[in-house]
Amino acid sequence: MQSLFIKILIITFLLLIIASCGDSTKNKDQSDISTGKDSLSAYADNNFLFLTEWFDKVGVYKYNFEKKKYSPVWWHPRENVVMLISESENHPAFFLTAEKMGIRANFPFFNRLKLFRISPDLIETKQIDDMGSGLQFTSRWNDAGNLEVIYTSVDKTTASYVNQYTRIYDHYGKLIDSNIKTYDIQKSGFPRLLPPQNSTISPSGDFGVSFIEDSVFLKSVNTDSLKFITILNLELNKIKWSKDEKYLFISTLSRDNETVKTKNPETAELFIYSLSADSVIRRFGGTGVKNFFSMNDLLIFDDGFGYNSVINIFNLTQNKIIDVIDPKHGCGLVFIPQM
Repeated sequence: MQSLFIKILIITFLLLIIASCGDSTKNKDQSDISTGKDSLSAYADNNFLFLTEWFDKVGVYKYNFEKKKYSPVWWHPRENVVMLISESENHPAFFLTAEKMGIRANFPFFNRLKLFRISPDLIETKQIDDMGSGLQFTSRWNDAGNLEVIYTSVDKTTASYVNQYTRIYDHYGKLIDSNIKTYDIQKSGFPRLLPPQNSTISPSGDFGVSFIEDSVFLKSVNTDSLKFITILNLELNKIKWSKDEKYLFISTLSRDNETVKTKNPETAELFIYSLSADSVIRRFGGTGVKNFFSMNDLLIFDDGFGYNSVINIFNLTQNKIIDVIDPKHGCGLVFIPQM
């Protein structure tokens, strides 16, 4: 009888363990479903990504607003991150690496260009594609919100032909389209990479930007009159609206102007125009490229070249820089700007 009682206890204990395991598995599955949403909401409010160098290699790092510190996300001893595509909470983060880049016979070149995707929680990094070697490359978000990577390479059969590849990936890194255009450089010259896309119309369609020679004007859908914004001293580089349309950001860029030869070159400008104040509330000039993006009430932009490059965090409501990221070997939002 005692033996039977012990057997019943053992069976009951085993059933409880099995049930407990089942509940645990169920809870884990539910947790995976609830936290697996593919958006930047997991970290956009507390962190942003940028590039800096460690042991002569450029890697991806994250800056935490609460701690005011940065830490590595991805770094490799044999590869450099050559472009980071992560400027908006509406997009996931991607980056491109290359084993080597430089100039050969007056042409730029890259070896072993690879594309990686960073998970929304910034924990997992996955290689998406290997594009091989070529001459030049760029990347951007297209109108459909997908990632476009554009690069060129010399044709393997005809030396005077250059192939331009366009590869399109969705938010999950899946290749959804690919095409090739071939150019005969003896007839049509070397193909130029596509310039950055700029929308002169605000997201709501209520405002627009007009250019008359070197002057910039704001146009409202409710009126035919134009409001003067500013005069551009350099070539237009990028236009961006804040999410709430309270601010308009305009950057200019030129590395070919005469000031490059001086001690204090003027290679870029960044204007912050307030629609409510109807004026440019800040202008940042000087060196660098001025890559930027806005996040809530903040504007984050890089400044300077090489080891002197920094990232500024500007508070739009306070109208002042509240923090500066200044690593020893420089930093950048898209790449580390070089003269």
